[in-house]
Amino acid sequence: MQYYLSLLGFAAVDSVNLLAFAVIAGLWLTAAGRGGGFASRAARFTGGAFCGIVLLSLVSVWVIGNNQEFVRSLFYNFWAMGVLGVIGLVITVLGLRRPAEAKEDNVEAPLTQTVLQRFGIMVTGVSLGVIQSATSAPFAAGMVLISFAETPWWSKLLQILFFAIIAILPSTGLIIALSRVDSSGVAAATRRIDTFLVYGRVAGRLLTLVVGVALVLLAAVRLVQLSGLLS
Repeated sequence: MQYYLSLLGFAAVDSVNLLAFAVIAGLWLTAAGRGGGFASRAARFTGGAFCGIVLLSLVSVWVIGNNQEFVRSLFYNFWAMGVLGVIGLVITVLGLRRPAEAKEDNVEAPLTQTVLQRFGIMVTGVSLGVIQSATSAPFAAGMVLISFAETPWWSKLLQILFFAIIAILPSTGLIIALSRVDSSGVAAATRRIDTFLVYGRVAGRLLTLVVGVALVLLAAVRLVQLSGLLS
């Protein structure tokens, strides 16, 4: 039970994808101006993100699973733990940093008008799913957890699907909520989207900070243990 709770926790943290939320909001605003077509386009985008997460998960579990001894050895390597501490510090600084408001307010517009139109909604979703997961510490932790679990391949596949489903649940909930907004409530919904993105940015910063501090503490403990200062 503790194993699945840990996996659920990593997937839940990984699901806070502000860029995906902004793209979905941009698709909704564009569809509101055109008179429809939001749900299908947003579903293709989120479906693409799901496929991207699953694809990278399969590759990650295969690579880590075939190199378990090397991955374990990193936990007992002084320099590897030093690098982990530096990564934790960088993530902590990113969590403490306050982004520029001007850049945040316009994030959905250029993405919707340029990237989505040029590469297609599905391909953009796949790319975003891969990129976001590849740069996510909770995703990496979840893949290590699945790789080291003494379970058959079909169980690992189910765990990957479980992780990916949890990771896209907030995006799916946002799509469902926006799909139920009628034309008369566009202005009110737009204000709620702005509020949602503001709270989402705060939650994202807090989760980033938690992950960064956790990595720093883990690295610090291991460095002390490996250095023999307590012996």
